[in-house]
Amino acid sequence: MLANIFGTIAGILTSIRLIPQVYKSIKTKHTRDLSTAFLVIIFLQAGFLILYGITKPDMLILWGNIVAFICTIILIILKIIYTPKEK
Repeated sequence: MLANIFGTIAGILTSIRLIPQVYKSIKTKHTRDLSTAFLVIIFLQAGFLILYGITKPDMLILWGNIVAFICTIILIILKIIYTPKEK
């Protein structure tokens, strides 16, 4: 039972960890300080954990990482949109 509680808390935190950054990026229209490598690593991590959650099957891992995956995609798009173009 304790493992389920810890797993649920970890899943919730995994799901919401990028929401504040998405909010701040949209509000400030600024993503210059976001590392592209960080975004790629988080994207891959969430993607592979989604695949793991599907094959296991483990719904907690699956749903926790779907939200993180979507947030990462949003941050990558915002980084592309808000990065100044060189002249």
